[in-house]
Amino acid sequence: MSEGTSFDHVVAILGITPEQYKTSAALKEWVRQNKDEKYVPPDLLKFWGFAVDEAA
Repeated sequence: MSEGTSFDHVVAILGITPEQYKTSAALKEWVRQNKDEKYVPPDLLKFWGFAVDEAA
């Protein structure tokens, strides 16, 4: 996955559904690396314990 990949593109590449987001280690790693530059659903950030910028 390239760094320019959007959240929606990543989940499509991984072939996961919204119900699988929280259990996907690959998605969590992508979020960890890209959360400051890419949109990630706030509830997913909170679930994994990442800081959520409420102003964004």
